[in-house]
Amino acid sequence: MSQFYRSFNNYLRETFGERVYRVPLDAGFTCPNRDGTRLFGGCTFCDERGSGAPTIKTALSIRNQLQSGMARIRKRFKAGKFLAYFQAFTNTYAPEGVLKELYDVALEPEDVVGLAVGTRPDCLDDNILALLKTYHEKTFLFLEVGVQTIHNRTLEAINRGHTGEEFFDAVERAKKHGLRLATHLIFGLPGESEADMMETVRRVAPLGLTAIKIHQLCIYKGTPMEEDYRAGRLQTMEEDTYVRLVADALEMLPPDLVIMRLVAEGSQDEIIAPSWAFEKERVMQKIEAELLRRGSKQGSRFAGAALI
Repeated sequence: MSQFYRSFNNYLRETFGERVYRVPLDAGFTCPNRDGTRLFGGCTFCDERGSGAPTIKTALSIRNQLQSGMARIRKRFKAGKFLAYFQAFTNTYAPEGVLKELYDVALEPEDVVGLAVGTRPDCLDDNILALLKTYHEKTFLFLEVGVQTIHNRTLEAINRGHTGEEFFDAVERAKKHGLRLATHLIFGLPGESEADMMETVRRVAPLGLTAIKIHQLCIYKGTPMEEDYRAGRLQTMEEDTYVRLVADALEMLPPDLVIMRLVAEGSQDEIIAPSWAFEKERVMQKIEAELLRRGSKQGSRFAGAALI
């Protein structure tokens, strides 16, 4: 429990009365910037797993992935409740009937208390949102809409295949359906200044989201960014700079916004840089220490007015 920000773990404890664990899943989807619908190749930071966790056993069905993941987490943490987390690639990028079948399978186990669905703003038409609303009404649903940055020049540079305007539009339409919404931001994207990153935070802060993930740019093996990094065309953010910017961002965010993540982590088998991505807990402690030094916390500078 943090005295400086509202953590996702605490939010789930408040909601369910105990800790709830996410089980990451790969439903075999792709993305419209991978398959040629909008672009080819995917996001330049994304590896062949489509940002899926390395623990996912992709050869298994959703039912078996879920059972395997629950067993692993139970053994390690004695967990009792789970969220089925559709994590890899774009998990609303399929016909409604396909999505419904997969979501229903994921909700079959008694210990699964809800769904988390990761997607993109350009894969949320009104029919998909209406389907998601039915799950919001009968179970716990978190819709995670990745945007990374609101700046179109950066979105183009990283091959996202959508605009910042599409993100704002998707958020507003999803809110009309009453959905719990989270978004993902990355600090340190190519060509972005500190002012650019804080502008993204400032524009996202008043949108009425339920939660947010923030993490540093990581260079994954086998990605286009690996080539740029090794050629010296791209650098990752220094740890102390990242700590300072995350503290700035937390101050700007609403005090009741749920913080799902502040630091990305991974192993040396998958991440090339930055090296401090292998020491998540230490970096988290430095973020809290920075807020303590400032006498500050989440929401201390939240303005509350959107400029869109």
